[in-house]
Amino acid sequence: MAAKISVGRIDEDLLTCSVCLERYKNPKILPCHHSFCEQCLVKLRPRDTIKCPNCRQRHYVSNIQQLPPSTIINSVIDIIEEQKRQGGDKTCHGCEENSSTNRCVDCAMDLCTTCTKVHSKMPVSRHHRIMTVKAFKEAIRTKSIVFPAVHCTSHKDKLIELYCEKCQITICHLCLRSNHKGHELIDLQAAADRFCKMASDHIKLLKTKQSEAKQSKIKAIKRNGELAKQHLQRKQQIKQHSQETIEKLTKIIKQEESSHLSKLKTDYDKMNEEINKERHQCETTEKLLKSTITFINNLLNYSSAAQLMKTSKETTNQLETMMSLDTTWIDKNKSLPKFYPGDITLQGMLGTFQSMEVDSVSHSHQQTQESSHVINAPMKLEAISWLAGSFPGLFVNPLGVCINKCGDIVVADNKNKRLQIIDIVEDNLFGISFKYVDQKSQLQFTGYSKPVRPIDVAVSVDNTYITNGYLKGNEANNQVIVCNQYGKVIKCFGGKELQDPCGIAINHNNGIVYVVDSDSNCIRLYEITGYKYIKSVGSKGQGSCQFEYPMFIAMNSKGCLIVSDAGNDRIQVLTSDGLFMFAFSGCPNDKFDWPCGIATDKNDNIYVCDSNNHRVQMFNSKGEFITNIASGRYVLNGPRGIAITNDGKVVVTDACSRVNIFSY
Repeated sequence: MAAKISVGRIDEDLLTCSVCLERYKNPKILPCHHSFCEQCLVKLRPRDTIKCPNCRQRHYVSNIQQLPPSTIINSVIDIIEEQKRQGGDKTCHGCEENSSTNRCVDCAMDLCTTCTKVHSKMPVSRHHRIMTVKAFKEAIRTKSIVFPAVHCTSHKDKLIELYCEKCQITICHLCLRSNHKGHELIDLQAAADRFCKMASDHIKLLKTKQSEAKQSKIKAIKRNGELAKQHLQRKQQIKQHSQETIEKLTKIIKQEESSHLSKLKTDYDKMNEEINKERHQCETTEKLLKSTITFINNLLNYSSAAQLMKTSKETTNQLETMMSLDTTWIDKNKSLPKFYPGDITLQGMLGTFQSMEVDSVSHSHQQTQESSHVINAPMKLEAISWLAGSFPGLFVNPLGVCINKCGDIVVADNKNKRLQIIDIVEDNLFGISFKYVDQKSQLQFTGYSKPVRPIDVAVSVDNTYITNGYLKGNEANNQVIVCNQYGKVIKCFGGKELQDPCGIAINHNNGIVYVVDSDSNCIRLYEITGYKYIKSVGSKGQGSCQFEYPMFIAMNSKGCLIVSDAGNDRIQVLTSDGLFMFAFSGCPNDKFDWPCGIATDKNDNIYVCDSNNHRVQMFNSKGEFITNIASGRYVLNGPRGIAITNDGKVVVTDACSRVNIFSY
């Protein structure tokens, strides 16, 4: 193949090693197709790997010498060196006596006429291409130099003429007799043409990809700018809001400070006035006594007997009057009220972050006209029970929660062996308003063979239903307890069928009580009237209407059952008769991890306590994600039970023995 290259188009940078910054010396090609001097690669290879200085890819290289040489770079360097050698008369490289008249392109030798004849007749060089010096100089002048011929690697004196398809190497005709018998061989030029076409087609595709990469780079640069602008805006928003909040809090505290100082000044002035009155009285008495003592002393010292006795009666009366004066001040030890520094509890938070992806999903699912508001951000924590304990309003391992007919919150206070009916209480400390959870009443159960530790609770029109299972290995009676609003037990049922009752729900329309039997991986159905056992729904497994440790259950306005299939990390939705409808496992790229408590609101939206992900999420009635209600270990640590109040607040119990109440 007579391949040609234009010398004028050669960029010196292409012939410079990027490591030593000099012209390549024995260049070698790495697997990433970047070339470097052999010695430079030796220095870059501390062990068996080389990190390419250009693209930073790491390659395993056991022997630098075995890397393929860069034949193209070597050829171009040879051409440039040859160009530099041109100019002036040349001596024959054969006899080294006569002036050269011809040039062997393949040997790169200048030859005289005599040596040219000999060179053409020798078997080794008789196929070489010979050009006159004038023709060769013309090729140099037109910047079109013929590449030297390539010889066979097995037969050094033979030019390569064929291409073996099977071995994928170039060979000469002598090679046919040895290692390539029966192989598919094609003409070298045809193989080169085919290769050029393939390479050209790929280059077109690569140029398209290069253009795409360039456009992507431009988009990324633009996005970087937008992101930097967003970052600055968010930063300014946070700082501004923080400063405004600090100013508000400072104003409140300053007002409180002024109030305290004013009260302190009033108390001080009052007490100081009382003490000053006493002091003035003492001063008056002291002066009166002093003047009396002086008068009597003068009378005794300077009066005659007649004078003394003449005034003795008045003097005696004066002395008795002075003796009756009260000269003792009783210090009542009054002091100003002592100031006790208080802990300021702030309600709410500086703000929250919400990703735009969640916002867009939220907007896409706001197709129902029944929704009362647009959900774009997590709810705010309105009230909380901060401590674990047995006092009223405190909890130890609270689990299920529901709302009774009065709108009060009923919590299964598991380890305290009671139900607590609670409400949100608002208080004011140092002028700062805050809310907390407090107890209105409680129900406790005694007289059972084993302790009653409530797990879940549900209410009908008149009665309260409590499940008593052995969650976490605690002893339990494994039954449902029914009592009235005063805690008087009406009935216990399910002891024969239930192995580990957990969640409970009541359907007043069909008169059925649904109890989740966790250890049996099913749902038990009982009649509300008479509490007769009807049937079981579900079995152990991963299929439709199969469960792996189900926990809690809820019901929507249509009577559909929503069950947290905790072991299978999903929520299953069934008909009121227990027929499978559909299941969902969270967001497509953000699955549930041990879902526990579930609840529905008046729009049939589904709320899920995603326990191990420490969050509560909201889905529509079809199981499509809407938004995060609350998330994060410091906000909700392992949420357990959940209920929605009549005014839309979300009540959540968690593993830190807290009852959290969220609202917008």
